[in-house]
Amino acid sequence: MKQLVLPLLLMSFSALFAQEDIEAPLQQQNIDTEEKTKTKLGIKFTMGAHTFRGDAFDNTLPKYGFGVGVYNIIDLNKKKTKQLQWELNFTIKGSKFKKITDSSTSTYSAISLSYIELPVMYSYKITKKNKNGLYLLTGAQFSYLFRSNINESFGRFGSYKNDLPFSRVDAAPVLGVRKNIPNGMAFQLTVKPGLINNYTSIFKQRVDKPDPDNENYNYSKIYPRFKDGTHQNRNFSIELSLMF
Repeated sequence: MKQLVLPLLLMSFSALFAQEDIEAPLQQQNIDTEEKTKTKLGIKFTMGAHTFRGDAFDNTLPKYGFGVGVYNIIDLNKKKTKQLQWELNFTIKGSKFKKITDSSTSTYSAISLSYIELPVMYSYKITKKNKNGLYLLTGAQFSYLFRSNINESFGRFGSYKNDLPFSRVDAAPVLGVRKNIPNGMAFQLTVKPGLINNYTSIFKQRVDKPDPDNENYNYSKIYPRFKDGTHQNRNFSIELSLMF
């Protein structure tokens, strides 16, 4: 009987240690896999200074707007110095305009453009020793305009015209920085100069040949006059975001 018990005990201990040896590499492999594929999901709130660039509009001024969205940051290496970041944002931009004091007709004070935006950026950590770190951001943004309006006059009760004939699609390069702070939050500053001319000849058509059945498309009484389609306009934005 004793001759049987001793070999059985030796076999049991051998099997136990063999199982631990097998599980250890698997556990380490799982840890490595989690580090390589770790991502962060969050929400962001944005304040931006926006305006127009080009010769389609005169007397432009910065317009301050807000935005809200979600983001996803994907680590591309174990040290987390290289990351891929994409976002889905709702942003209100546009431009304000100086008041024309010598005009007897309706003047417009602001144009508001509401976009759904998809920025995709590569981020590289430029501070090696700081745990939270400062990241340089470079990438591109694609936008779709789904709502627009113009404030016809200065003052609180200025009337509005909607559905302005801007081009629906926009694109812009993105350059910025992101500073991570404790508690999983971050500040992000980006510059986004629009590349696509969003001004169309329909603006001038609604001045010269307004729709008699739809006052919303009658621009004949708006001053300064909208220019023809040979002129250009592009968005320009500087945005500061708080990320959670």
